[in-house]
This record gives sequence, C-alpha cells and structure tokens, in this order.
Amino acid sequence: MADKKENRIIVIEGPSGAGKDTIIKTLMQRYPERFGKLVSVATRAMRPNESEGNPYHFVTNEEFDRMVENGDIFEHTIRHGEKRGMSERYILEMFNANKIPLKDCDIVGVRALKSRFANVTTIFITADKKEIERRLHGRGDQPEDIERRLKDYDKCILDAKYYDYVLNNDDLEKTIDKIIQIIS
Repeated sequence: MADKKENRIIVIEGPSGAGKDTIIKTLMQRYPERFGKLVSVATRAMRPNESEGNPYHFVTNEEFDRMVENGDIFEHTIRHGEKRGMSERYILEMFNANKIPLKDCDIVGVRALKSRFANVTTIFITADKKEIERRLHGRGDQPEDIERRLKDYDKCILDAKYYDYVLNNDDLEKTIDKIIQIIS
C-alpha cells in the first residue's frame, strides 16, 4: 500500500456540466510538471478517436481480472457491460514522476482511494442547475442526454457533503485559483 505523506491525490467531482473536466484539463495545461490525469482501466474496445491512455488504459477481460486478482485494481465496477477500475500501478507511476494525480470519481471511488492512500483531497465542483443546463446545451449534448443529466444532478449534489471542499464554479479562473490555494 502506498501511503507516503508527500504523495497526494486530488479528486475533482461534480455533476455533469459543472466543469470538472475543464478544470482538470486547465490545471494540467498550466502546470504540466505538477499534475497528471489519473486514467482508469477499461475492457471496452478503443474507439477511432481514442488512444491508449486516452480516455482509458484499454485491457482485455483476462488482463483486467488478473489485475484485480493481484491487487493492482483496487476499485472496479461494470458499466454498460464493460469493466472499469482504478489501478494502483498508474498512481505509483505518477508519484514516481513527482506528479499529483487528478481524478474525477464518485463517492465509491473516493472511499476506495482514501482506504488505500493517506493523502487524498476531495473537491466537489457545482454550479446552479440552470447554468448546468445552459452549459450542456452549449456543448451540444443531445436533448435526451441533457434531460438524464439534469435528473442525475439532484442525486449527485447530495454527495457533496462527503467531499472535503465544495466549490461553486461560476467563474473558471476563480475556481482554478481556489483549487491551487487548497492544494498549496
């Protein structure tokens, strides 16, 4: 188990449209020597616009099961018939490169990380529901996806109380500044 105090993991989570992916991408662009995105392992087939490590580390079912058996994958689920999970090996690789892993994951993933690592900081990103709806429309989501994501919003917001920090992302620059303050 890796639990060095100097090694830390930052979880950034929130409802769809809150800006968590934009925040992670911005942090990595501005501070490439400091941050890396922690990518999950998945058994689904790679799509034409994807590559190894983007958006997943792609493995076979057999490889995935072997990683679970040997303890490397310490949190996993089945989504849409495909296996997904978090690998300790990829976290340790980031630590060895002196990078802080950034991860978006739900409360189940947060609990798994906190049970495995000593220094996990969790930040829940939110925005007003009307603003979320505007953002979802603005990024071109399909109407049925927007409706589903807005229904999930209320459930997702209930989990905010389990995170170390809750930030309202009404201004990306201010939110990034607050996250840097939290991390520092």
